[in-house]
Amino acid sequence: MAEKEIDIWVTRLVQENMPIFTRTVERVAGMASKENGSLSELAWSILEDPTLTSQVLKLANSMYYNPYSQRINTVSRAVMRLGSNTVKEICLAISLIETVLSSLHKEKVALEVARAFHAAVQAKRMAIRLNLPGPEEVFIAALLTRIGNIAFWCSAGEAGDRLESAMLDAECEDQAEMKVLGFKLERLTLRLSQEWKLSDLLECSFQNKNGTDPLVHCVKLGYAVAQASEKGWDCPQITAIMKEAGDFLNLSEKETTKTLHEAARAAADIIESYGAKTISRHVPHPVEVSPQLPDQIVETKPTAKIIESNGAQKSDLLIPLPVEILSPSPVEITGGRQKCPKPDPNIQLCSLRDLSTLVTSGRADVNMVLSIVLEGIYRGVGMDRVIFALLMPDRQQLKGKYGLGWIDDGYVESFRISANSEMLNIFGFLLKNRRPIWVPEKPDNIIKPLLTEELSNLTGGGPFFAMPVAVKTVAIGVIYADRSQSGLELDEESFENFAFFGQQANMSLSALGGG
Repeated sequence: MAEKEIDIWVTRLVQENMPIFTRTVERVAGMASKENGSLSELAWSILEDPTLTSQVLKLANSMYYNPYSQRINTVSRAVMRLGSNTVKEICLAISLIETVLSSLHKEKVALEVARAFHAAVQAKRMAIRLNLPGPEEVFIAALLTRIGNIAFWCSAGEAGDRLESAMLDAECEDQAEMKVLGFKLERLTLRLSQEWKLSDLLECSFQNKNGTDPLVHCVKLGYAVAQASEKGWDCPQITAIMKEAGDFLNLSEKETTKTLHEAARAAADIIESYGAKTISRHVPHPVEVSPQLPDQIVETKPTAKIIESNGAQKSDLLIPLPVEILSPSPVEITGGRQKCPKPDPNIQLCSLRDLSTLVTSGRADVNMVLSIVLEGIYRGVGMDRVIFALLMPDRQQLKGKYGLGWIDDGYVESFRISANSEMLNIFGFLLKNRRPIWVPEKPDNIIKPLLTEELSNLTGGGPFFAMPVAVKTVAIGVIYADRSQSGLELDEESFENFAFFGQQANMSLSALGGG
C-alpha cells in the first residue's frame, strides 16, 4: 500500500507539480560523466533557457564560485572554467530555490531549502578540508537529502495541512508522516532521486551502502550540523555533533567550531547571492564573528585547460584579440513572447577569446566550438534565433543540430530542409558558393527564386543571415540567424560580426582537423 502511495506522489510531482525542477534535472543531471562532450551538452542545456543563462552567469561571477573575480561573461567560459560538476551544482541550486516561489507552504519549503543549502555547504567544506575527490558531488547529495520533503511541501495541499497538524502532537516527524501518509518522506526522496537520476552518492547515503565511505559521512554529518544548529549553536545536540566533526576532520574543538560557524555564514551568503534573502534568514547564524580561515576559500578546477597569460601559446590560425573589456551584463529587449538578446560587443569578444583559448588548449572538439560560436552570435551579435543545421551523409539535406532562441523546444530537432545545389534552394546556393549571405526584407531577383516555400514554412519568412560551416574545404553544415521575434532590423555591422564568427568557426574546426 505504501509503495502505491509513493508511486502516486512521484508521478504527481514529476509530471505536474515540479515542472521547473524536473526540466532542469532532465537537462543537466546526466551530463557530467564525460569531459568535452558533456561540456558542450551542458552549455547548450543552459543556453536554451535565457533565465537560467542569466542566473548561472550571475552565480559564476559571485565570490563563492569565483573568488579571484575573473570575469565570466559567457556560458561556455563558465562551463570550461568552473567545470561541469560545479555548473551542474549551480543549476540544481537555482532550480531548488525557484520551487519556493510556486509552493503552497512557502514558509515550510523556505525552511527546508535553507537547511538543504546549509547542509550542502557544510558537507562540501568537509570534503575539501579532507581533500576528498568530488566535493561538488557531496554538495549536490547533501543539497538534495530532503528533496522528498521539499517536493511534498511544494504541492501538499490538504495532505500538508493534515501533516502539519499531526506534527504538533507527534514525538517526531517520521511518526506523523507514517500516520498521515503511510510512508516516510525520506522514502519519497529516494524514489525521486532514482526517477531523476540525481546522485549515486545520495542513494548510498540513504541505503546505508559504503558505511565507511568518507563522502557519505560528509553528507550525513553536514545535514546533522544543519539540523541540530537550528536549535541553537550551544544546544547539547550540536555540541555532540561538533565533537564527531572534530574527530572526523582531525581538528581541535576551537578549530572545529570556527570551521562550522564559517560554513554556516557562507551558506547564508550563498543563498542571498542566489537572490533569496528571505530564505537565507532561516540559516542559523553563530553569535561570534570570527575571521575567515584562509584554507576555507573554495577553489574550482577547470575541466578544460584555459590559457590566458601573456606568454600563452597563440594559434596562428586565429585573429589576435584585444584585452577583454569589462561591461555590464547584456541588456535584453522584449520581443513578442520572449526576451531577445541585444547586441553586446563584450560578449562577442569573450566568445572569441573562449574559442581561441579552447583551440590552443588542445582539448576542443567540434561540439564545443559550435557551442561557443552560436552563443557568440546569439548573445553577442544579438540575434533572436540561431540554428546550426548539419549536412546529412547524402549531402542533399540539412538537419537541425543545435539552436538557440526557438520558442518550441522540439523545433531544432525537426528542422530539415533541402540542400541540393542543383535545385533552386538558398542553402544549396550557399554551400556551393561558400560565402555568408544576408537576405534582406526585399531580396533581389537572383536571391528571391531561391527562397522556397519549404524555407518559409520552417522560419516564418523574413530577412536573415546564413553562412556555410566547413572543415578545411569540406562543408559540414550551415548557420542561420534572424531577428524575427524582436523585429529589430538587420544591419551591416551585425552581418560583419556574424560573418566573422563564421570565419573563426571554420578556422577552429580546420585546426582541429589538423589543417
